[in-house]
Amino acid sequence: MAKIKSYTNTGAAAADVQITDKLAALKVNKHLIWEIIKAEQANQRQGTHKTKTKAEVSGGGKKPWKQKGTGNARQGSIRSPQWRHGGIVFGPLPRDYRENISRQKKQVGLAHILAKKLQENKVVAYDGLPQDKISTKAAFEAISKIVAGANLQKEGRAKKKLRANSNAARHTIAVLMGSSEAKDVKSLKNIPWIKPVNAARLGASSLFYNEGLVVSKAALAELDKKFSALL
Repeated sequence: MAKIKSYTNTGAAAADVQITDKLAALKVNKHLIWEIIKAEQANQRQGTHKTKTKAEVSGGGKKPWKQKGTGNARQGSIRSPQWRHGGIVFGPLPRDYRENISRQKKQVGLAHILAKKLQENKVVAYDGLPQDKISTKAAFEAISKIVAGANLQKEGRAKKKLRANSNAARHTIAVLMGSSEAKDVKSLKNIPWIKPVNAARLGASSLFYNEGLVVSKAALAELDKKFSALL
């Protein structure tokens, strides 16, 4: 059984959490990770870009000048592409960027992302936010202490110094919560460098693009059971 370091909400080290070796020892497929992230980002594109062609811009029904005798180059319309306010040649048109990717392939890809984070020691566990009411201040204090204790944010963006009780210069940290902890999202979502993620609705980009993963023990149990059965 592989072990993951665990921390309390005060930043103190707690007993390690065990997960199956099937996920921790997985040989990471980088191309698969690239495929699912590319497909996810492509599926988020609206594809509503549009430029007008010569046939769609207004004006230009009359020939600017006669064909011969003026000394100018012959012109048929003031809305030709070479004219100011003329139509666009080969401009973008509305299109669908969607890439079809099977559900099973996506789930396996997510498992490879999580395995990559585990092998880089960028995953730590915590007990969950001990609060009965929504409080961004309490959530900020708890997560800040966990991140500091786990040393996930070693330095800020552009090597700027990290300051206590400050959001500036901090890299993104993803906080994974179980289905029963969805209420904690409201406490975390107003912290700029925190990306709250529901373990039941994982996204490839949110799981991959971060400095580290802080996973509740409930969410870790869900993910371990889910991916172990899949791999």
